[in-house]
Amino acid sequence: MSHIANELDIKTDLIRCVMASLSPQVFEDKNFKVFFGHALKNLNLIREKMGESKFGEVMLRIKKASDGQNPINKRREDLLTAAVLI
Repeated sequence: MSHIANELDIKTDLIRCVMASLSPQVFEDKNFKVFFGHALKNLNLIREKMGESKFGEVMLRIKKASDGQNPINKRREDLLTAAVLI
């Protein structure tokens, strides 16, 4: 039986990303990469349900969190903001 992704799954994955980023490897941690990949995949699955404007805002925050030029704490904040927006 397969599981259909929903908003809670994505929020959970984004929060797990923040927790994984607390490791010494920060955003290079393997758990971070796995959770981040799951969140992006699931976001695309519920894109229509979410609505384009909300999806765009969430993706903007995720893009900022992915930007290695931003400070680590700002990247974590953007991940949490994306989770709240969902």
